[in-house]
This record gives sequence, structure tokens and C-alpha cells, in this order.
Amino acid sequence: MKVLIALIAAGVLTYPTLSKAAEPEQIVDAMQALAGKSKNRLSGAKGQCIVGTFTPSAEAKGLTKSAAFAAPSKVVGRFAVGGGNPKVADGTKTVNRSFSFRIDEGGKSTTEFVMVNAPINFVKSPEQMLAFLQARAPGADGKPDPEKIKAFAEANPETTLQGKYIASKPIPASWVGVAYWGIHAYTVTDAAGKSQLVKLKMVPTGGEVGLTDDEAKAKPADFLVDELNGRLTSKTPAGFDLVAILGQPGDASNNATQRWADEDARPTVKLGTLTVTGLEKNDVCDGQIFDPTNLADGLAGPKDDPLFAIRQPAYAIAITRRL
Repeated sequence: MKVLIALIAAGVLTYPTLSKAAEPEQIVDAMQALAGKSKNRLSGAKGQCIVGTFTPSAEAKGLTKSAAFAAPSKVVGRFAVGGGNPKVADGTKTVNRSFSFRIDEGGKSTTEFVMVNAPINFVKSPEQMLAFLQARAPGADGKPDPEKIKAFAEANPETTLQGKYIASKPIPASWVGVAYWGIHAYTVTDAAGKSQLVKLKMVPTGGEVGLTDDEAKAKPADFLVDELNGRLTSKTPAGFDLVAILGQPGDASNNATQRWADEDARPTVKLGTLTVTGLEKNDVCDGQIFDPTNLADGLAGPKDDPLFAIRQPAYAIAITRRL
């Protein structure tokens, strides 16, 4: 990954052009326009790097031949509070929480995920992502135009669904006390070549814990790191079960703003357990990207979802500018 980033930065390697209307660089430009001259992450600027372990389940091999689910592995990950503001209060209700992590399969290969605390994304395509950002671009007064935002939302109602979902839930009281979803549809393939469409979800092993609006306001602005550290010190559960929600014939794999019918009632298969074992220096995570298109054989992202495809080049461009 470091070599890839260096090649892009040097102009030796270019990123794929997905659309004249929404190339990766245009999306990064639009995000930077909202962030000003900040050198922080353009998304999830406030966060904490962690280390842990991933232990596959016995059932995993029956679903996928991926090396990520073949043996216990080391994990490096990062929890974050959404948005580009590194000083956002941890109790802010209107932003998402995310968990990005890398499963290192014994140095042979890696598998990486980027997940958020909602089962849907806020846009479905690179073009819609660009338009979403442009609708929020600051005007001459340095502020976005509320009428432009309203008009965009009315024309693209699916872009409001993630925010509504997050607003309907308690504010997370812990980074490890909330569920996270991979948003996109994945395909798992077993050793016999049989494939299955799935969605991936992280279910907290210690249960979900939330705060009311008033409880969140009474919390310190940076309580999430202390809460996680307290769990690790007291050996309170700090981890997740990674489960695969099984797809059915006819399920879409190209629109991350839509849920499958009766998704919460679908059969699931536990793929393994991720346990957070300690906090890591943030420099470890800040000098790299978590690329969800980096997947070991036996696990694949959606080929018909352009939003999934644009992640790697957009992330690489963003980190070269930041570093």
C-alpha cells in the first residue's frame, strides 16, 4: 500500500477514470473545499488507532475459503467519529461512527474493511457523492446555502436515509458498544467454488450501549477513548462478532443506500470474533489507509457498484495530499 500511494503521488501510477462527471480527484477536491485548508482526514478526522486479534469461527470455512477466516490473525484498526472536524464532541448525534480495520493473515495477505454504524450509505454512486458535496460547498460568505442542500435532498431522498437512521438510535456510549455494517454487498466463495452474496455486520460482544441526548451533553467532549481504555483495563468485553447476512436471489448489490427486504430477519453466519486488545499510537493508522477493496481470495466486493470501486483511488489521493 505504501508503494501504491508513493506511485500515485509521483504521478507514475494514475487512478481509473470512472466517469467524466465524478472522477476520484474531483470528489477529493469537493471534500477539501468543505474542510478548508485542513490537513486532517477528510472523513473521520477524530479517532483512535487500536490493535487486536481476529479468531475465525468453525462455520466460516463452510462459507468462504478466504485466508482471513482460516486462522487467528493480528488486527490493526481505527475507530472514528464522523466528519472532518478533529475536535467534534464524541456525543454529537448527527455524525456517524466508523470502524476500519485490517486482518493480517500471517503476513501472507491482508483483508481490510471500512464500516459505519448504519446499514446503508448516504449516496449510491460517485456522481451522487460529488453532487452531495457540491450542494454543501461554501458560498461567498463562507457558509453553505441551506436552500441548495434542501433542494438536493428533495431531489435525492435516499441521501437522507443514513442520517435518519442514525438520528433514530441512541448516541453510542462506546466505540465497541454499537453495531457496524460494511454497507456494500460482498460475495464469499468456498473451497468448492460455491458463491454466496452477503452483507457484513459487526455485532458488539458486550452488547449495544447508548446515551440519551441529555446524557451525551453531560459527557466530556473526548469520552470515547477513556471509555475504551477503561474496558481494556477492567477486562470488560471489547470486541465484535463478524457476521455474514445471507443474500437471496434477486437481492441488489449495486446500491448501498438500499437495504435488502427483511434484512434484519435474514439468516446469518458468524465468521469470527474480533477482540480489541489495546490502544495503538495514532501515527500508526494516520500514515496509512484502510482499503476495503483489498480482500483475500474467497471474498470479493461488488463488481457492479461504482461507489465501491472509487474508494481505493479516492483514499490514496486523499492521503497523499494529507501527508
